[in-house]
Amino acid sequence: MKDDKNLRPMPPLNGPAVKILEDALGKSPNKIIRIEINDTIYELSRAGRWFKFSLLTKKNTVKRSTIFQTITEIYNQSIHGQAWRIAAII
Repeated sequence: MKDDKNLRPMPPLNGPAVKILEDALGKSPNKIIRIEINDTIYELSRAGRWFKFSLLTKKNTVKRSTIFQTITEIYNQSIHGQAWRIAAII
């Protein structure tokens, strides 16, 4: 029997920050925002029912992408505790 405790989604470590990301992505006409985390640019986009979080090179091409189910997962795993800001709403 599997332990269902590990299957539940984690709550956001910072709810207002997750809300800021959700609002920015919702206001974007192309559903893409760029986030600067510790002087590195990432792109957050909507991919159907999933969210795509991509590391960009200096020429703004995708170097590596990861798919997440929720923005909360992205925030908890990649952004929390880092110096970050929304760099652009595309």
